[in-house]
Amino acid sequence: QALSSDVQPRSDRPRTALPYMSRRQHPPCERPRTLGATRRFRLAAVAASVLLASALRASCWAGPQAPPRREFLLSVSAAAASALLPLPGGGANAAADPSFLEGIRWDEPKRRKTGLRELAEDFTRAFQRSQWGVNGRVQPQFFADDFVFKDPDVSTDGLRAYAKGTGTVLSGCRADAVDVQLMEPDSFAIKWRIEGTANVPFPGLFIKPYFVTSTFVVNSDGLVASERDSFSIPSWDILLSAFAPWLPFLAPSEPPVLSPYA
Repeated sequence: QALSSDVQPRSDRPRTALPYMSRRQHPPCERPRTLGATRRFRLAAVAASVLLASALRASCWAGPQAPPRREFLLSVSAAAASALLPLPGGGANAAADPSFLEGIRWDEPKRRKTGLRELAEDFTRAFQRSQWGVNGRVQPQFFADDFVFKDPDVSTDGLRAYAKGTGTVLSGCRADAVDVQLMEPDSFAIKWRIEGTANVPFPGLFIKPYFVTSTFVVNSDGLVASERDSFSIPSWDILLSAFAPWLPFLAPSEPPVLSPYA
């Protein structure tokens, strides 16, 4: 059947081009919404905390002696939270500038050999005064050249490596020595409280105050040859307290102390 003269075939109809609208020209209601970095960080922290709490509740583990499976779950959850959360401030690359190492007198004469008690007292007062346990500004006169360090998370060989690692990570913290104990025949231990902020995985990471026990072994020359640290709380507790301090199973913060070695 023939078409009427006032009706044109579809292929012959004039086409009108629609005006192009860039993303900036879209009405506000049509723009895709994005969350700011701070809000994303908080939401991720809440989600990680909820998942962790749910897993612990479902596992029905309780008691002061946690089975290895619970320790594993908590450690993995803490590591996952640290890895998944956004890292404002540039991440680990934004750590403290290690130029502070240039001010250390690496060639200073070694300390003369003394009795263990005198060494422990002098060492503890220097530790408190210089704060090298957190800022890395060591006094080489106390240390052997082959000094080694180990704690539950890291280990280093050499005094320079220890100084650089400590100052890079913990330069925003404070150390307060509260006690020193002799451990015959060739070692002593300092108990100290740490508080402040860490530089990794991003600058300003809150560290819940806790106690560290540093055990030092002295060599035949009367110099400190090694240090082994232990913490009053597990590493996963330290990390989770930075991201989700409201979790009910976390240990409380250690109250402030006044160091007798200041």
